[in-house]
Amino acid sequence: MPSDRNGELLRSYAGSPSVRWLSGLALITLSSWGRWVATGSLRIDENYPRELPGSLLYLTLLAGWGLVVTAWVGLLARPPQRPRRLAYAGVLVVAFMLPLLSNDLYGLFAYAGLAVRGQDVYTSTHALPASSWFFWIGERWRANPCPYGPLALLSAAWPSIAGEGNAFLAVFLLRLTWCVPLLAVMELSFRAFADRPFFQAMVWLNPLLLVEGVGQLHLDLMGALAITAGLIAQSTGPRVWGAMGWAAATLCKWNDVLAAPWFWLAGAPRWGQRIKSLGLMATVLLVTATAAYLPFWRGSETVRQPLRALLLQTLVPGGSIVDGIGELGNALRPEGDRFDPNMPVVERAARQRQARASLWRAGQALMWLVTLAALLPLLRRSLRLRDDQAIALASGTFILILLTLASPKFESWYLMSALPFFGCACPPVWRRWWPWMVFAAVSKEFPLALPRSAFLFKPAVGLSTLLSIVVCLWSFRQRFWRAPELNGD
Repeated sequence: MPSDRNGELLRSYAGSPSVRWLSGLALITLSSWGRWVATGSLRIDENYPRELPGSLLYLTLLAGWGLVVTAWVGLLARPPQRPRRLAYAGVLVVAFMLPLLSNDLYGLFAYAGLAVRGQDVYTSTHALPASSWFFWIGERWRANPCPYGPLALLSAAWPSIAGEGNAFLAVFLLRLTWCVPLLAVMELSFRAFADRPFFQAMVWLNPLLLVEGVGQLHLDLMGALAITAGLIAQSTGPRVWGAMGWAAATLCKWNDVLAAPWFWLAGAPRWGQRIKSLGLMATVLLVTATAAYLPFWRGSETVRQPLRALLLQTLVPGGSIVDGIGELGNALRPEGDRFDPNMPVVERAARQRQARASLWRAGQALMWLVTLAALLPLLRRSLRLRDDQAIALASGTFILILLTLASPKFESWYLMSALPFFGCACPPVWRRWWPWMVFAAVSKEFPLALPRSAFLFKPAVGLSTLLSIVVCLWSFRQRFWRAPELNGD
């Protein structure tokens, strides 16, 4: 019967991972517009919906995110042989996304706009209140000097100035600006790695990169693009281009320096070659940094002060296992964190730091031991590696150990720097781990759709925190102690 055949085709179409993947992305994009309607503003920090619309948004986000991540599992298991059209469709869907999970881009707008007007944003915050974006920055971040590299400021300068007074316009212009290198690197990848469908599925079909990168415009997207371009260039041509990609990523965001091992070791099996490779990387970074910092230079403090501030800021746990230990441990104590939800943000953050300091210290000491247990076997194996695929896996693992285990501060978008390496080599244990990690890390941001007084807020934070801790430590021995067998695409 024709109706039976049509029904079967419809069920097959609806069950397709590609359709579910696009549907999940569309649902999250629609949720971003729903948040704007519910709050009347594109600001995220200190701007939350009422409980009923916020609860509906939270549940919708969970449903959409579950849909897109489970569909991605299917795409990893059977990567599309021609992923270009699907990847571009995903970019098109999230290109309409509004700020939903993070307030970071407004700080980038403020620093970029002031810096290109000659103001010092690296050694002082005195000029920050003069920015039209100052109001949009979360209250607890207004006393921080610029934590971003000079290439980040240059990439956001035009959108910041042209969109002053109009957040919609500024977000649109920034996305338009960043889509130029995004589409260029995607096309380079599809052509240079045409025989690597898993690489394309791991990187360009990854919900993390699309939602937190293209959708929420985290700067880590630019770092991931530079790393990917450098990896492709070094794999197919002179290694100097790889060094330039790594340097560009580092000068966008300092944590991308962790990608150095692959660019150092890949294609250099002998120690003489490795010494030359290290010298090349250092030279390229120095030359690139000199040119990039030239418009903003105020002496050595232009580099030293942000690094000091970034170190001090990073030492305050946030989003990491250490922070999770503080969160869960404090919830179990009789006194707990019983602060007025209407208390000023800065005061509440200071009181929480004081209340959790002892838990954080104990948690950090424990995590340093866990980090050593994961890192030492990896380092022992890595220096003996000669195969570029094995070096890619070791490099990605190194990044994840430092980000998910060692660092007191962690956010889901930090993971983007590791994606190109796992696109090159991803054994079964890691293929099982990645979807769980992407789901857990991003869903931790979903409580931002809720007011702090909402019934769902504390359970949502507690469950997502617990899930993140479990996933970070899951399959510890298989991921870090054993030398996994590598499978091709």
